[in-house]
Amino acid sequence: MTRANPLFRYGGYVFSAGGARVVGLLITSLTFPYVVRHLGVEMYGLWSYVVAVRTFLDIIADPGITTHATQQLAARRAAGLDLIPDVLALRFLCSLIAAVVLLVFAVFEVRPDVAQLLRVYGIGSLFVNLLLSDSFLLSLEMFHVRAVLTVLQQVLYAATIFTFVHSPRDVIWLPISILGSAALAGIAGWTVLARRSEGHLTAVIHPRAWKSILVPSFHYAGSTLMSNLYRRAGLILVRWFLGDFALGIYAAVTRFLDLLRSFVIIISQVMMPRMALSARSGAGFGRLARFSVGVMAVISIPIAAGLFGTAPVILPWVMGANFAAGIPLLKWMAAYMIAAPMAFLFAGTILFSLGRHRAFFAATGGGAATGLVLYLILIPTLGLPGAGLAFVLAELVVALIAYALLPELHGSWKNPLIGIALGGSMLMLVSVRIATAYLTQGLAAIGVGVLVYLLSCGWLVRKYLTEQAQGL
Repeated sequence: MTRANPLFRYGGYVFSAGGARVVGLLITSLTFPYVVRHLGVEMYGLWSYVVAVRTFLDIIADPGITTHATQQLAARRAAGLDLIPDVLALRFLCSLIAAVVLLVFAVFEVRPDVAQLLRVYGIGSLFVNLLLSDSFLLSLEMFHVRAVLTVLQQVLYAATIFTFVHSPRDVIWLPISILGSAALAGIAGWTVLARRSEGHLTAVIHPRAWKSILVPSFHYAGSTLMSNLYRRAGLILVRWFLGDFALGIYAAVTRFLDLLRSFVIIISQVMMPRMALSARSGAGFGRLARFSVGVMAVISIPIAAGLFGTAPVILPWVMGANFAAGIPLLKWMAAYMIAAPMAFLFAGTILFSLGRHRAFFAATGGGAATGLVLYLILIPTLGLPGAGLAFVLAELVVALIAYALLPELHGSWKNPLIGIALGGSMLMLVSVRIATAYLTQGLAAIGVGVLVYLLSCGWLVRKYLTEQAQGL
C-alpha cells in the first residue's frame, strides 16, 4: 500500500479549508453588508462594543486552556485526547466565574439595550463555547469535517439574519443566530470527534493533572489578553473618546479587514499541525516555515495594495454610502493586511507550533503595550486615523518581536516571492489607475488590476512554489 503524495494531501487540505473559507466569505459578504446597512452606523458600533467586552471575558472563561490543549493535541495526537475531559471541566468552572463578572459589569452600562445584549450574548457565548470543537478538529487535521461544519454554521447564521434582522431594533437576533448556529455545529463536531477517536476520548477527569494544564495555559491566557488589548481595546477607547458614530465607522472597517485576514491565514491554519509534528521530530521545520512566509506574502501584499488604491470604490460598495466616512480610515489601515497575517504566522502559528509559550507571550505583550500607548496618544490627537494607525502598528510590533525570537527564520525576508509580490502589486496599482480613466465602473477597474497581478507574477510564483513543495 502506497502513501498519498504529501503535496496532493495538503493540497486537498488547503482546498477543503480554503473552499469552506471561500463559501463562508461568500455568505459573510452578504451578511456583513446586510447587517451594517440595516443596523446603521451607531447600532453596529454598539454591537461591536458588546463583542469586544465579551471577548475580554472569554479570557476568564478560557484562560489559555484550549490553546494549550490544541498545541498538545497537534503534537501528541492520541495522547493529547486524554486532556480533553480535564480541559472541558476546567473551562466550565472558569465560565461560571466569568458569568458572574459579566452580570456585575452589565449593571453599570448606561444604555438598557447594550446591557441586554451583554447579558444575552455574554452569558450565552460563555457556555456555548464549551461545545465548540473547531480547535480540536484542526489539531487532528480533520479539515474536511471542519470545513463542512463551518459552512453549516454560516448557512444557519445567514438564514436567521436575513429572516429576522430588518432594523436596529432587531439587533437581539444577532446573538441568537450566532449562538444557535455555533451550538448545533459544535454538537455535530463532537459527535464526529468521538467516533473517530478510536476509544481514546473518554469522560474521565484527572484533577491531579490540572496544575500541569494550567501552568502553561496561563502563559497562553496572558498572550490572549495581550492580543485582545491591541485588537479590541481600540473599540472601547474610540467609544470613550470619539462617540458612538465614530465607533460604528471604526468597527465596520476593522471587521471588514478581519474578514479578509481570516481568508489570508488559511495557509497558516492548515500548516499548524504539520509544523507542530515537524518541530517535535526536527524534520524540515525551517523550510516548511519559510515556505509559509512566501505563500503569505504572495497573498497579503496585493490585497493591502489593492485596498489602499481602491478604498473609495470598495468601502461604499460593501457597506453603503452611510459608511463613506470610513474611506480615509481604510487607506490608513491597508497595511494591516500585511502586518496581521505575518503576526499570525510568526506568533500564532510558528511560535505556537514550537510550544514556546513564553516567546508567544513576549510577542503579544509587546503588541499590547505598543497598541495601548498609541491608542491613548493618537486617538485624541488624530481621531479615527490615529486609531487605525495604532491598530496596524501594534500588529507590526507583534510580527517583528516574534520574528526576532525565531533565529531559525532569520533571512526569510529575502524570499524571492516577496519581491515578486511587490513588483506585481505595483503593476496592479498602475493598471487600476489607468483603467479608472477609461472605465466608468470602479469594480471593472479592480478586475483589470487583479488580472494584471496574476499575469505579471503568476508563472514565477507557480514555478517557485512547485520547487519548494517538491523539496518539502
